[in-house]
Amino acid sequence: MKTQRSADIAAGCFLSILGLIVVFAATGIKGGMDERLPPRTLPYVLGCTMIGAGAILAFKTWRLRGKETFINWPDRAGAVRVLVTLASLAIYIALIELLGLPIDTLLFVSFLVWYLGRYRIIYSAMIGLVSAAVVYFLFIFFLELSFPVGPLAR
Repeated sequence: MKTQRSADIAAGCFLSILGLIVVFAATGIKGGMDERLPPRTLPYVLGCTMIGAGAILAFKTWRLRGKETFINWPDRAGAVRVLVTLASLAIYIALIELLGLPIDTLLFVSFLVWYLGRYRIIYSAMIGLVSAAVVYFLFIFFLELSFPVGPLAR
């Protein structure tokens, strides 16, 4: 049996390591001098955030003393949900160049909200639409980051 404490420490360490990998990978992203924000800005910010959040989670959990809470691994239904989520993330990444970030985000978020949250499709579509609008206006329109726009560019 695993405890919540050991799971949180492992998750914190994993997030910190993943953040280090993201920051290291972002150093290889090239950008032009004519851009307001270089393309590596967002990966740097996300990587540093992951490093900090993971370290805080691991450290706070490590210092925590009290009754241990035992956790069970997901049953078959939980494992299927995890696999479907990972598969949908892989499809999201594969389609980002073809569909563009806003449309791909609309489909990805709508599906996951519907699938994981068991909400009606109209609510899922509305949340996906808001997410796509935020992605478009924040990252592409205002920050002018070089994400694929897909059919919206035409």
